[in-house]
Amino acid sequence: MLTLGLAEAKMGSCSFGEAERLKKPSSLEAMRLPRSWCGHLSQGWAPPGGGSELHRSKEKRREKAERLSQRKRPNAGPSSSSSATNLYVPRAARTFSAEEARAAIRPVLEARLKDAKYEPHGSALAVVELAECVKKAVKALGYERYKIVCYLALGATTSSGLCCSSRAVWSPTVDTYAEVCFQNDSLFALCLVFAVYHE
Repeated sequence: MLTLGLAEAKMGSCSFGEAERLKKPSSLEAMRLPRSWCGHLSQGWAPPGGGSELHRSKEKRREKAERLSQRKRPNAGPSSSSSATNLYVPRAARTFSAEEARAAIRPVLEARLKDAKYEPHGSALAVVELAECVKKAVKALGYERYKIVCYLALGATTSSGLCCSSRAVWSPTVDTYAEVCFQNDSLFALCLVFAVYHE
């Protein structure tokens, strides 16, 4: 009670505004008290003997929380490390091969577009149908847990150029793509097949 009594004694001789300023924690911290007077501050503002019930109830709650958290944790034996790590790392049984995919895509494009003529009005449905055929051919290669995305651009062979780009977030170790270009006298087809592994 010495600490609180010193603060009250200072407030008694001050004006009201000064007393309010001294009540704030910053003003109490600014007062440099001897070490022997503030030894009980960690237990609250009550003296060590009188206000220990609050301190004991806080300790009991803290101990109970620790016991509950230990029950929820798996039993850590002496051989286990303190940091839990995942021992199972999912890997593809067989990684996607762009060469195999190109070998499967090229015959599909050649068979469907060999003698085809470019028609601007009917090409939209033809591209969707051709993309589905390419996806079926790539899925028939038997790569498990890969999502296959097919992008197909079809256009007339004229003197103009075409620039295509794509952007994706993926894992460079297992995700990849295959690209095949086909061209005849009337049209060109650019086929990109993206293989994204699902972990």
